[in-house]
Amino acid sequence: MKNFLSWLIKAFISGIIALILLTGFSAFYYNVPLDTEDESGATDYAWKPHTFYSRGTEGFSVGKTNNEGYLNTYDYSPDMDINVLVVGSSHMEAYQVAMDESTTAVLGQLMPDKNVYNIGISAHTLMVCSDNLEAAVEKYAPSEYVILETASLFFTNDQLREAIDGTVSEIPANDGGIVGALKRNPYIRLIHTQFQNFMSTDNGGGNSDQASEPPLRGDDSLYDELLAKLKATVSKTGARLIIMYHPSIYLNEDGSLFVDKDEELTNFFATHCEKNEVEFLDMTQRFIEGYEENLTLPHGFTNSSVGTGHLNRYGHAMIAEALYDLMKEGE
Repeated sequence: MKNFLSWLIKAFISGIIALILLTGFSAFYYNVPLDTEDESGATDYAWKPHTFYSRGTEGFSVGKTNNEGYLNTYDYSPDMDINVLVVGSSHMEAYQVAMDESTTAVLGQLMPDKNVYNIGISAHTLMVCSDNLEAAVEKYAPSEYVILETASLFFTNDQLREAIDGTVSEIPANDGGIVGALKRNPYIRLIHTQFQNFMSTDNGGGNSDQASEPPLRGDDSLYDELLAKLKATVSKTGARLIIMYHPSIYLNEDGSLFVDKDEELTNFFATHCEKNEVEFLDMTQRFIEGYEENLTLPHGFTNSSVGTGHLNRYGHAMIAEALYDLMKEGE
């Protein structure tokens, strides 16, 4: 009995020491701010304001959230004139690259006389962003453009109706209670995230609207109704709406490119955008040119699989440049 108690005490002490060491390591490898509810409704949640972060799971980045808990290089104030508002998922959030390498930051560098503001947040698919767009426009009053990002164009009737009716399920912010306390430990949070990514069907790409075996595409009339609603919402401030679509692009064994994209669906979506006076930016050709000219892929990092996962700095730069070109054409 004494030997068992002695072993139990040693195992407990060893576990505590291991947890301390792993927590210390994770403080640099995966240190993500706590999520908090966004009372304005512009997003379902935001990150804790003015908080240091560091991530090394895809690429490596360090930075600090701004006063609203978003990943911008500057703070927001209510009297600020926002020219371009960027709305989207974890791709636009851009935890995987340096703060000055995100789509928003690069676009701001190309337009130094404009305020380009980013409210991209993990898990905010196009349907979630559509549901929150009215609140976002009311708060930030973008004067020139709203950019909606998506990695999927396939939506079911139920998803489209929820976005039209404003009944999309809200993503909860778990910053209180036992869950909130556990999330304050970066190692425990890393384990939880790895488990979620393992169970997820989208490999952590940040967009989960498209199922592995999708049912029939939503009705044409519902696509039109949603796009018309989004256009009307953005037009309240005199801004123009751009929906930016970026498909996944992989390398085949022979080095050629495979574009994970439904051409018929893309053409369908583009046609309905044009019908409803919404500008549609398809990044496919720009991504292909990036590989053919510079052998660069828009997704993937040196510490992750080639061509998979989130946008890397090349992908962000190509998107920012394409958006800038589209805006210049519009002028």
